[in-house]
Amino acid sequence: MSADVDVLIVGSGPAGSTYARTIGDALPDARILMVEMGPEIPGVRGNHTQNMTDEERAAAQMLTQGPDAGRERMQALADIAEGFDPSVEFRQTILPGLFFVDPRPELAPGEVGLPAASMASGVGGMGIHWGTSTPRPEQSERIPFIPADEMDAALTHAEHLLGVEKPEGLGEGLSAALRTVIAHEFDGPGLTPVGFMASANRHDGAARVFSGTGAILGDLEATVPGFELRPRTLARRVIVEDGVAVGADLEDLETGAVTEVRASYVVVCADGLRTPQVLFASGIRPPALGHHLNEHFQVTSFAYLKDELDPTRFVIDPAKVGYVVVPFSDARPMQGGTLPLALSPYNMGLGDDPSLQRLAVVVWYGAKDIQFADAVEFSDTETDWVGMPKMRIRYARTAKDEATIAEMVANVKRAASVLGTLTEEPSLAAGGSSLHYQGTVRMGATDDGASVCDPQLRVWGVENLYVGGNGVIPTSTAANPTLTTVALAWRAANDVVARLRVRESVGAER
Repeated sequence: MSADVDVLIVGSGPAGSTYARTIGDALPDARILMVEMGPEIPGVRGNHTQNMTDEERAAAQMLTQGPDAGRERMQALADIAEGFDPSVEFRQTILPGLFFVDPRPELAPGEVGLPAASMASGVGGMGIHWGTSTPRPEQSERIPFIPADEMDAALTHAEHLLGVEKPEGLGEGLSAALRTVIAHEFDGPGLTPVGFMASANRHDGAARVFSGTGAILGDLEATVPGFELRPRTLARRVIVEDGVAVGADLEDLETGAVTEVRASYVVVCADGLRTPQVLFASGIRPPALGHHLNEHFQVTSFAYLKDELDPTRFVIDPAKVGYVVVPFSDARPMQGGTLPLALSPYNMGLGDDPSLQRLAVVVWYGAKDIQFADAVEFSDTETDWVGMPKMRIRYARTAKDEATIAEMVANVKRAASVLGTLTEEPSLAAGGSSLHYQGTVRMGATDDGASVCDPQLRVWGVENLYVGGNGVIPTSTAANPTLTTVALAWRAANDVVARLRVRESVGAER
């Protein structure tokens, strides 16, 4: 059978959109179908929720909460796991429009689970909610079997797609003072120097604008006539014939109708949990599928800034965010951050209370000790709210993890002590709070059973099937992985482009 489309992309988040944009820019005549199980979001396609008015933001939230769609957020958060903090800051900056996988999971002895593990539902995926931090991976966070120059070029392109601003130099005003204090405490031999966080947001003269998925998609819908983004459409399974992916069964969630769509190439970028779910439902079950699940740990508190760092002593330039970051280093496998509320770009609904403006968030992220046993498993008999194989997360902490967390707590206290006064004991966020779930469809240099895809994100053993998203990252990271995820999707999309061009050439010769 001839293909209905050249490329079928499952998922409209940053990775899926990078595939679409890259292929569409290179081949404007390509037929690209992108499907998203969530609904359309009113307003500009892929707009970040931080750019919306309060009314638009509330509407987007109500639409995109999956099984909790239509419920007020506090009602949706009413029954949550012990240790999960539905604070105003967390809810307002990170969680609007997300829903929990299973906030009260059944845990086997020794497991801690990921009770705060969450998903996005809606056009743009997680890319309309994310925090926009875009640090480059450092040292062992980098993927060892991708040549450094290739990865650096991919990261540079990802920064361009996302509209990343990279603060240079030592900063100004309050930002410079904060960096000096933190650097004096945490810089040292063999450690990546303290600097400022690169972020995919910018000041446009009137307000800060956050890069949502729309920043990646650009004007694709206008420049590529064959591109279609179809919301409320669930990919039930990838169709594989004689070891080749040839399409997928797609269900219209409004009508329940299931259609078989044929495609020359299939790309699954559902997210770190749902991408392996789609593969499992399709009978594609390599040994590593769902395993090596990891996210970074998060320990947070607040510091009341000392007099020398009182924001009222400085001229605050709204164009200069100045999020001070202590980057990951192998000798210290964690990343620290300090952001005073007076410099925060986020709409946190805290008002202009001077006492609050003098608070600074102090947060450290730690790299997980990756274990095969940490996994998202799927049932052959039970289903979730949309009828896909039900998930169960197996997750534990090793002795190395406990040592990492203890050092993170100590570092939060150290940072707070040089900034001012710690306002509350540092707390470890409930598992899953980072929203960055990696390793479940991890890439590998060889098909040795320890990975799901190759360095070009092609699934081992199935021709013409690609994956994308945080789940492909095989290394343990403390940094936000979005930049790396977009870079890897761009590399893989270029592989699809090259293969499509070969097909065109062969077809023309015939």
